Amino acid sequence: MSTVLKRNFLLSLFVEAFFFLLLVTFLHGGATGQTINAIDCSSAAVQAALNSVTTDNTTVNIPACSATAWTSTVNYIVSHSIVILGAGSQTTVGGGDATVLADSITGGSGPAMLALTLSAGKTLRISGITIQAGSRSTVDNGSLQVFCNDTVGEFRMDHSHLNGISTAMKTQDCFGVMDHNVFDEPLGNANYLHVWNTNYNKGSSSGNGDGSWAANTDFGTAKFLYLENNIINTGTDDCTEGGRIVGRFNTMNTGGNWQTHPTGGGGPDGRGCRAYEVYENTAGTGLPPTSPEYNFMFLSSGTALVWGNNANGAYSNFITAHSMRRDNSTYPESPTPAGWGYCGTSFNGTGSAWDQNTVTSTGYPCIDQPGRGKGDLITGEAPNWINSTTGTIAWVHEALEPVYSWNNTWSSDGGCGGCGEISNQSNDVLFINQDYYSSVLSASCSGSVCSSGVGSGTLASRPPNCTTGVAYWATDQGSWNTSGNGTGNGVLYQCTATNSWTAYYTPYTYPHPLTTGSVGGTAPNAPTGLQAVVN
Repeated sequence: MSTVLKRNFLLSLFVEAFFFLLLVTFLHGGATGQTINAIDCSSAAVQAALNSVTTDNTTVNIPACSATAWTSTVNYIVSHSIVILGAGSQTTVGGGDATVLADSITGGSGPAMLALTLSAGKTLRISGITIQAGSRSTVDNGSLQVFCNDTVGEFRMDHSHLNGISTAMKTQDCFGVMDHNVFDEPLGNANYLHVWNTNYNKGSSSGNGDGSWAANTDFGTAKFLYLENNIINTGTDDCTEGGRIVGRFNTMNTGGNWQTHPTGGGGPDGRGCRAYEVYENTAGTGLPPTSPEYNFMFLSSGTALVWGNNANGAYSNFITAHSMRRDNSTYPESPTPAGWGYCGTSFNGTGSAWDQNTVTSTGYPCIDQPGRGKGDLITGEAPNWINSTTGTIAWVHEALEPVYSWNNTWSSDGGCGGCGEISNQSNDVLFINQDYYSSVLSASCSGSVCSSGVGSGTLASRPPNCTTGVAYWATDQGSWNTSGNGTGNGVLYQCTATNSWTAYYTPYTYPHPLTTGSVGGTAPNAPTGLQAVVN
């Protein structure tokens, strides 16, 4: 090759490499971002480190420390995609308590310890950190608060430990995953996590979860907050204001359970939990038979898919189903327009126009009760709120989206009184094989016909004839589980019309894609097969 040809060849390679580097810089706001080390674990040092972030893909390191007390709140607007990284192990569930921050915030139970708000289009990962009770052990809305933007893949928290705080954490409008964490709540039935989707699909609504209730349920998609491969020792989560949660492949040791919060559960405006998937969890380990928990799941709002869990006989009930606005035994209700009112006239003689009221005395179906899904958008706030379709306080035409429960391993300690897999606490407005369906272990979903409940088996064994609403779990379908954990794969089919089966639900990819790397992703691979063109 002549000297000129060699020079042209090298120049061509240089130009192509130069433009590739420009492309990487443009796509990622800098090839690698910053690495910022907090000088210690104090709130002042962490605030200063966060305030120093100027580019995307930045890692803020918090060093190892033991129970460093925070007495003032760290507030930070996440205007660049970042990773907040403690010294905890990335291979040990819970991280091993290497960076321990103690909640000693003054000002009562109101202020958060660490409050993070994502800007649109940015991502956040929190890893290797322990947040535990210091001089304060009860917080109204979370020692750790993360407010997001309903963007798929924007949030991950992993290999961290929430320890000894009632309402240790609150997420709002976050889609992503919390994986390989340890949750400890030694304060009885208090919550380790509040999940809200207050502004989901907000549009012209006023928040309060209204947009979430007016949107599709989207089972089996990334539009949920996933709790995956965690150790839940005690306490419960709490899903409210349109919240959407998937709890899967967790170990629940000494009394953890799953909980929805209902519409009407604490004042006007706020809606209940929108949707749940709970599957392949191992629960109740360490609970003695003489001291069982009340239930594995408290269901009072929205729709749910609950399957493949092993509750080890440590619960008096598996699922308890409730319609909370039938009376004031848990929550008092104000009449419309100041509040939701009571569902049906049987309690105090006055029903509510928010309910469908097909039966005047019971109000059936009650707005947002178990087994209900997408409906009309509610706009405004009490007392000036309306169904945006009718322009009045009126039934929001919610779709019947039944609760399905199947293939769970559970046996009551005897306190249930033979209630079955779903213990119906409101049997005048919650109806089996209509609002909810549970596993079928008899001939009612086998052979040539499936007439009730949820059947299970290979697709070839699915009965050709079916009654509208029943479901069948085909164990040999789907390829969403690539881990080898649990019972394999599966797809749920629903009988959408007499003798007509339709694929209804395929679980989302497991492990969650965000667990394979940081939330913000990585730079693209360098191009291969470069060719120099010599003229």
